[in-house]
Amino acid sequence: MPAYLLGLDSGLTVTKAVVFRDDGKVVALARREIAQIKAVPRHVERDMAAHWQASAAAIREALEQASASVGATVRPAAVSVAGHGDGLYLLDGDGAPLGLAATSLDSRAQSLLRYWDETGISEKALELTGQRPFASSPAPLLAHMKAHEPDRFERIAAVLSCKDWLRFCLTGRVATDFTEASVAFTDIGTQRYSEEALALFGLDAVAGALPDVLMPCEVAGYVTEEAARATGLAAGTPVATGLHDVTACAVGAGVTKAGTIAVIAGTYSINEMLVDMPRTSAGWNARNGLRPGQWMNMSVSPASSANLDWFLGTAARDALAGGDPFALLQAELDAVSDDPSDIVYLPYLYGSPHAEDVPAAFLGLRGWHGRGHMLRAVAEGIVFNHRHHVDLIDPDGSVGKVRLTGGSSRNPFFGQLFADALNRRVEVPEMPEAGALGAAIAAGIAVNVYGDWEEATARTAPDLRIYQPGRAVPRLQAGYGRYREAIDTVMHRHKEKTAP
Repeated sequence: MPAYLLGLDSGLTVTKAVVFRDDGKVVALARREIAQIKAVPRHVERDMAAHWQASAAAIREALEQASASVGATVRPAAVSVAGHGDGLYLLDGDGAPLGLAATSLDSRAQSLLRYWDETGISEKALELTGQRPFASSPAPLLAHMKAHEPDRFERIAAVLSCKDWLRFCLTGRVATDFTEASVAFTDIGTQRYSEEALALFGLDAVAGALPDVLMPCEVAGYVTEEAARATGLAAGTPVATGLHDVTACAVGAGVTKAGTIAVIAGTYSINEMLVDMPRTSAGWNARNGLRPGQWMNMSVSPASSANLDWFLGTAARDALAGGDPFALLQAELDAVSDDPSDIVYLPYLYGSPHAEDVPAAFLGLRGWHGRGHMLRAVAEGIVFNHRHHVDLIDPDGSVGKVRLTGGSSRNPFFGQLFADALNRRVEVPEMPEAGALGAAIAAGIAVNVYGDWEEATARTAPDLRIYQPGRAVPRLQAGYGRYREAIDTVMHRHKEKTAP
């Protein structure tokens, strides 16, 4: 009899509950949309109670589907949660939500970051914690609240992340995991909370509100009677601590040790690599890995597949109405495959890795260009932005293998484009729910379904589609050079425009 595991993967817009067999096969999946609240400029928030209710409903539906699929009641051996990183989910002294949660798209603290940059706080934070603060990370969000909502700040009893909130709802225990603990307040060397880091940000007062740190694959608690009624899970089901969702995606894709770059082409451009020595750079966030003595170097920006969604919704609505838009547009891409068009697209509709407010742009458009040329340019711009990040974390190209996940990865055009633009072997797991699988793996290790991360990923390894660099490499290397020149031009104009 196989064991069943449930992974809950809660991102910025959707919560997905997935029931897996212990060989990694999906038995059932249910999803719920999570509303974003944008009532105040630069605030991107969510209602925490509604978030839990939607997640609980997804779990219940997934369990019902799983039981119907196998013809018997499915009782997961364990549960775990992955959730979007950063942001701020706060509890008061009664364990109730302390207002709306800030998501990782929130930018209310942007002006504070400029002050920290100017006064050297950001540089000190990089040296101490392994990362420069950015707008949606807990440190600036808490400092902003301290300055603008002092009464609310004083009532903070627990500082949680997205997945920590959901796990609290399941178990009633306040905790976080080793990976998520390192988003702001840990010493990169000791991998533990740092009083010096809290003092650097002027946040000494929240030291007692930081949650206990457990390992991702440790049992963090058990499903309560109340949570059982809401979800359909059996009371007493073990709940593992879980993971930051991008780390969970890497695990679900089979990346648990150094030697492979994990790339996630989703709303964000996520590019990450496990390493065995801590190194700091402004080009990446150095966070805790899966175990002590391991770090995850992450280079990210909000400049990936959301650009493709925008282009298809703006210029290819006819294709969207037909199901798979790429299947209908492939002929247009094929028609320009050998065209030496030098259009450059900067994929910065929602932000860039370079500077605040640098805009997206098409450069080099001519009257004879058509939709196929523009679509190819958008695709290349997305992949070139990923290359920018990959070059930061692996500047000498010593890691020759990329494990690619995310919505775009399922299209062969993109798989080959990544291989050619990165000039590396690209492996795409035939597993669309890598984040939920990573959470389920943590759950399985917690209850000894698997012995460790490596055994778990070996037993759940999906089939891979392999893309090798091909004949388009020279054209894309030249295209990346034009892309870099375009960035320099736009950045120069941006600096002129914003200069005092």
